[in-house]
Amino acid sequence: MNTLNRVVLLCSLFIVASCGGGGGGGGGDSDGGGYGMTNGAPSITNTTTSFSVMENQTSAFTITATDPDNDSLTYTLAGADGAMFNVSTSGVVTFKTAPDYENPTDADTNNIYAITARVSDGSLSATKDFTVTVTNDTSDDVTTEGMDGTYLGAGPIQSATVCIEVTAGTCSGASFTTTTAQDGTFSLTVDSGTTGVLRGEGGFDPVTNLQFGDNSGFSLGQPVTDQNFVVTPLSSIMNSYDGSTDYDTFKTKLGLDSDYMIRFNDPFSNLGNTSLNKAAVVNTQIAIMKSIISELGSGSESDVESTIATQIITRTGDETSLGDTTWTKNAITAISSSSDDFSPSSEQLVSLSAGISAFMQKINANDSSKSHSHFAKAGMTELKDLMKKVMEGTADSAEIDKLTFNTITWINENTSWDGGTITDNESELVTTTYKLTHNGSANYNVDNINAADTELVIYVKEGDVIKFDPTSTVTSNHPFLLSTEVNDMDNSADIGSSQGWNASTLTLTVTADTPETLYPHCQFHSGMYQSGKIVKVSSYDMSKIDVTNATGAMQVKGTVSKGPFKGASGHTYKVYLTSQGGSEHTHEFYEYPGLTFYMPDDQGYHGAESATDDRMFKPKSHYASSDGGNDDGGSGY
Repeated sequence: MNTLNRVVLLCSLFIVASCGGGGGGGGGDSDGGGYGMTNGAPSITNTTTSFSVMENQTSAFTITATDPDNDSLTYTLAGADGAMFNVSTSGVVTFKTAPDYENPTDADTNNIYAITARVSDGSLSATKDFTVTVTNDTSDDVTTEGMDGTYLGAGPIQSATVCIEVTAGTCSGASFTTTTAQDGTFSLTVDSGTTGVLRGEGGFDPVTNLQFGDNSGFSLGQPVTDQNFVVTPLSSIMNSYDGSTDYDTFKTKLGLDSDYMIRFNDPFSNLGNTSLNKAAVVNTQIAIMKSIISELGSGSESDVESTIATQIITRTGDETSLGDTTWTKNAITAISSSSDDFSPSSEQLVSLSAGISAFMQKINANDSSKSHSHFAKAGMTELKDLMKKVMEGTADSAEIDKLTFNTITWINENTSWDGGTITDNESELVTTTYKLTHNGSANYNVDNINAADTELVIYVKEGDVIKFDPTSTVTSNHPFLLSTEVNDMDNSADIGSSQGWNASTLTLTVTADTPETLYPHCQFHSGMYQSGKIVKVSSYDMSKIDVTNATGAMQVKGTVSKGPFKGASGHTYKVYLTSQGGSEHTHEFYEYPGLTFYMPDDQGYHGAESATDDRMFKPKSHYASSDGGNDDGGSGY
């Protein structure tokens, strides 16, 4: 081979080798640069850019990114708060120092940390903004706790100061205080583990604008942090009674439902509930009693509350009403015995107990009219002022009688009452019920007296209500009517609603327009009430009342009008129509002028809330010898 040919051959072999001809050659990265290939930029793929993390730990979030060339990536952080974080080679973002919710270190100090994340493959990069919100870990809030509750008197009290007492009976000097909202609610922040008496003072009733001074308040001896509670007049007197927690006994003595929780149930939250309504009335009564007695004597607020609580917890018998005249009298006596400047005379004590108890008996709680708030205002202003006049000797006796015997009239005319029409809790006191049966079409029987052949007279006066309680056959077969004529079979003289008669309910409300004498009769059968009648009087005559067949103990439904128990309203029992001899005292009643009743000493009760089994007194000429027992029914309240 000549030299030229050798050169040509070598060149050809070199070219073949350079072109990589032949299989099984040495490997390299499959993405090694070749002719025409470019580098792709990485991207951050997080779909969520806002994260929330709890304080006291360092974890934040993870940056996720991809690179189209699978290049190795590096992560860096920037932004307003980027310096507060670390980021790992795999994109895990952590706080350099665990954040403290109570002491934020972000640029805005609002616990929202702003970060810009950057990812790079060495030549190209991508960025995205993130926020990390630090939330509170309540488990580490060991320095403070919240006492949440509602401050109540006769309803919510607004703008009152609430505190944990440092000095008993005042919020002055207290370290922890807050103010109540319009609905009486409050949230008091205290140091963890704080105990003591929680007190409210001042503020006003948002319904009536009744103002409470700083020396007027209520307390709770066992506030808690794990549930909402209530501060009420009842909780306050229990706290003053040596911090009593004897809730069951207090509930029993006050007639409250056993399921009612004194510390936790808001009695004004649902006045349609019987149990809560009763508790609302009790709290209103306590608030008024405390206000009046505190004004009359010089004893401390705590002393007055303690005495009220003592009189409740030590009362005997079945009476539970705080409107009970005997209880009121005993409470006033107990308070006066420990006071240097409150010592009512016997006459003053009668006026105080009669007036206060009469007012207390009328108190009710109504959600639509907020009557409880209006009762509280009248009780803590005009009633209190009148009781002060009693002690000063300047009270008008006529006004005291008006308060005692016509309480609603006194409230309407002598106070600034703005609570609408007052519902009378004691309307049953002026209602007398007569049982009405019949003996075929021959006669009616009234309380087992044959009205066809017995001159049965029922006596009534203006203001009275009498109701005939018939058997079903009376109303269906023997319609009962009232007339000004005997046996008015043509119904020409029958009376109607304008004279006070309601034929559908068989109820007669005696007014000035009610005729002086009325004759009941059957619409269909003559003579069934031939001999009996209803006679209107202005006062009663004992000689016309049957004392022959009514010889046993009786009960009178009404209000005692004279004596040490004046004003006792309800059922006064173990009384007699004639003297029983021995040691006894007499009673007269506002509802029965002209009649005198006798009560043996150490027997009976004055103005009980509920009826007893004793025969009910009724102003009538005849009693059946066999109709013993309470044949009237109905409660005094």
